[in-house]
Amino acid sequence: MRKILLTVICLVSLASAQQDPMLKYLQYDMDMISPATYKARRDSVMKMIGQDAAAIFYSAPERMRNADVDYLYRQSDNFYYLTGFTEPNAILILSPKGVKIKITDSTSQIVNEALFVQEKNPLAETWTGRRYGTVGATKLIGMQFALTNDKFKSAFSATMFSGIKYLYAPSITSDVSGEIRNLLSPLQNWIDNVKVRNSKVELRDPSAMVHTMRIIKSAEEIEMLKKASEISVTAHNQAMMSVEPGMFEYELQALYEYSFLRQGAEYTGYPCINGAGENSVILHYNTNRKKINNGDLVLSDCAAEYRGYSSDVTRTYPANGKFTKDQKEIYQIVLNAQKAAIAKMKPDVAWKEVTAVADSIIENGLFALGIINAKDGKQFKKFYNHGLGHPVGLNVHDVGQSTLAAGMLYTVEPGIYIPETSQSVDPKYFNIGARIEDVILVTETGNKNLSEGAPREVNEIESLMKKKGIGNQPLK
Repeated sequence: MRKILLTVICLVSLASAQQDPMLKYLQYDMDMISPATYKARRDSVMKMIGQDAAAIFYSAPERMRNADVDYLYRQSDNFYYLTGFTEPNAILILSPKGVKIKITDSTSQIVNEALFVQEKNPLAETWTGRRYGTVGATKLIGMQFALTNDKFKSAFSATMFSGIKYLYAPSITSDVSGEIRNLLSPLQNWIDNVKVRNSKVELRDPSAMVHTMRIIKSAEEIEMLKKASEISVTAHNQAMMSVEPGMFEYELQALYEYSFLRQGAEYTGYPCINGAGENSVILHYNTNRKKINNGDLVLSDCAAEYRGYSSDVTRTYPANGKFTKDQKEIYQIVLNAQKAAIAKMKPDVAWKEVTAVADSIIENGLFALGIINAKDGKQFKKFYNHGLGHPVGLNVHDVGQSTLAAGMLYTVEPGIYIPETSQSVDPKYFNIGARIEDVILVTETGNKNLSEGAPREVNEIESLMKKKGIGNQPLK
């Protein structure tokens, strides 16, 4: 039913867009979060800040990679959460009691929300793609009111003289650069003046407020994270079917990224990690240049971002399709810890309780193998030196809270990493790194694994790896 409703909303939006021949090109995708959802979020912010306040949010800056090449643009999390708007150089004003904004030299309008966007520019759009403009922002994004971003200065002045007591605005940090920084100069000048004189308006940061809203995911957000996880699962399965000794780590990276894009993901959630052999023990290894050898264990931590929502999935598998006895021993400890931790997850359970379950199993497992010589709560951390997991959402390390609740999504990713520099460890365990990570949705009655489609059991992995994937076909 949720998918049907979402499709109907998008079809209505597309129908209205097609009344304008330019607008129809701006909405190719049919599975976006509805404008009504973004409007409800903005209304919630206005309710929380109250009638005596206004709030300002702004888009992420464009970032230069080198010379005249920019990084692929990615919108800031909070701004996207409130608008669904993916273009740079945009600013949002929210005013619960309304602010009088000048439209032309002779006309004004009192509005509760206004989005300031890039002006339509046919020449620029020929080079960098079509822009929504003010009409697109109202008809497709569902904003109450939209103006070109050069009008923000006068709108900001009107907001500050509208009788508010509080202005909620995020800090303009040093990494906010380029055109958006210039557009925000009226806000920055006011912030600077607040520091040297008493102002009748108090500055507050709205970030924590929006973060609180983002902790529990809506049904639409869960659908996006489910889709991102399913895309990631397909890629992991293809990697396990495709890997073979003699390949390079970057070939696996290419397979993952190809699979993500082919399934409609816009980005990777984070740089793809494909560590083989000695590289499997490096937590965030992403050089991906080593040749994969027979007998190597491959740790692949790769996931897709879909419509702004990032999954986070890791699988560990033998390059030749068969775990050695020593690899299997380490891997099974990690799997047992993950399964026990997931089983613990349900509403009202503290995350530290989930963590304690995994810690205990890993510590006992390493002690039983003689890799540590005491269960003192410290030694095992030499080989498992990160947390059990984290929330996911608009950010791969998203906002969360200490006690689980229905609608939260957490990764569960225990691991064991034994570098060849480990002292007093049998060398047969050297360069074995194993991590297993899944995205877990907390439900009203327990939990659901959104990435369970990629096998985790040893026999299931080995069985899948007997099949051939698309990643080791020669390029001709």
